[in-house]
Amino acid sequence: MSILGMLDIGKTALYVNMKALNIISHNIANINTPGFSRQEAVLTTMSPVFGKGGLIGRGVAFLGIRRSYEEFIESQLLKQHQNYGRSYSLIETYSRIEQIFNEAQNFGLSKSFNDYFNAWHEVATNPESSPQRVVLLQSSHALVDAAKKIEQDLLDNLKYINEEIDNLISRINKLAINIASLNEKILETEAGSPNSAHDYRDQRQVYLNQLSELIDISTYEDDLGSITVMVGMRNLVYGVKTNPLSTTLNDNSDKELILDGINVTKYIEKGRMGGLLDARDDIQNNIQYKFRRLIASIIKEINLVHRSGYGLDSSNLNDFFIPFSLFTKDFSDGADITAAIADYAQVTLDEYDVTFDSASNYYVTNRGTGSIVATGAYVSGNSISFEGINITITGTVAARDKFFISPLTQSVKNFGVAISDPSKIAASSNTAGLPANNENALAIIQLSQNQINDLGNLTYTNYYRGIISETASFASASRDSFSFEENLLMEISKRRESISGVSLDEEAINLVKFQRSYEAAAKMIKVTDELLQTILNL
Repeated sequence: MSILGMLDIGKTALYVNMKALNIISHNIANINTPGFSRQEAVLTTMSPVFGKGGLIGRGVAFLGIRRSYEEFIESQLLKQHQNYGRSYSLIETYSRIEQIFNEAQNFGLSKSFNDYFNAWHEVATNPESSPQRVVLLQSSHALVDAAKKIEQDLLDNLKYINEEIDNLISRINKLAINIASLNEKILETEAGSPNSAHDYRDQRQVYLNQLSELIDISTYEDDLGSITVMVGMRNLVYGVKTNPLSTTLNDNSDKELILDGINVTKYIEKGRMGGLLDARDDIQNNIQYKFRRLIASIIKEINLVHRSGYGLDSSNLNDFFIPFSLFTKDFSDGADITAAIADYAQVTLDEYDVTFDSASNYYVTNRGTGSIVATGAYVSGNSISFEGINITITGTVAARDKFFISPLTQSVKNFGVAISDPSKIAASSNTAGLPANNENALAIIQLSQNQINDLGNLTYTNYYRGIISETASFASASRDSFSFEENLLMEISKRRESISGVSLDEEAINLVKFQRSYEAAAKMIKVTDELLQTILNL
């Protein structure tokens, strides 16, 4: 090999080792950067040339930069972020709900409920006395206030969930824009070039992890390096473009998710969004529904007994609590509905759907049992009766029109004490025994021990305990799930760090190694230069 060949080898070695030192410096600088993947120089020997002694090497070549990246680990991390996000929403929501029914600190209904029936005991003991009746009315108002507070707290939490859904959507859309922007940068960097956009890919992976914690996603990367992100089988990010996620209101005025013109709510199961949606459904369909049913049953059963008794003023047929009314909602463009309770004793406290077919036949379905309780040909203005309820629908109906009827929706909202005059409290079973007769008061007291048919043959106390137990069970399960998912996320993150993370010890060794190589290359150039000068001076 010629002296100039030696000079070329030295020059190339200087260049390659300098590149390696730059890469090491980049690693060290980003040791604390979230999501950064360690990079290393990929070196190879230059193609040899034929000389008098055979093949003669021409030094080192720089092939590129290798990114320490394990696709399987990153895929696991992405999925675990989804599980973690879901458990985070659940523990946050159920911890708040658990506090609403915190009987240990008398925040729940039990104390007011017990005080109410204890007041009836006092009235039964002294049916002719006025002070005990005043105390009963005070206890009744306290029971109403406790129930309304629980209802309002549940509504506040549901409102918070719907507001949080909007907040998450805003964050999701921003992350989608960021991912699309990085797709564009990666395409520009890598298209028709041997260069790899490692830093852009790391940044994109960080955004994907953040996105997966908010909502469950699926991704795939095309041959050009662009990532497509799907939510509910619809594209959120495709190439350099995005479809923004938005909301619509369902029949319950709750937020549902719209992507690319399609309602994708039912496909959302994981991430913080999935946790919020599941918690909202559990609160509405279990906790809130059962609590409203409990209050409606208290109103119904006590009023039925109270109406059969007599007050000190001989008055009769008085409701103790304000009777609950029917809530209706119509999903028809041409018809309206009115509903009233005909017989409280026959009301099942179930909710109903009224639907129509193409022939204008109506079907009243009990949501609790799933059975059709009334059906027939629709005639505008005709009364339809079922299970103690009368409804009247007027106007023009169409196939698939639907009406909703519920005795529970406003049972707590309208809960109140109907009696203001203590003398009208019906402690007596007849007028002949006044004022000492207490048989009706004893019958009301017995209600606290009776198995109530509308509550699945449970007593009021046991039914309420079931609500508390279910709430505590949800909260406990969410805490266990969160602890598990958090620990698993940490373990997978550690595994990723062991593969892709930067080690200061390793980088320090590499730094010294390439520094020495750089110095040796410089020395070789110096020696070659001296040899060349010697030849030139001959």
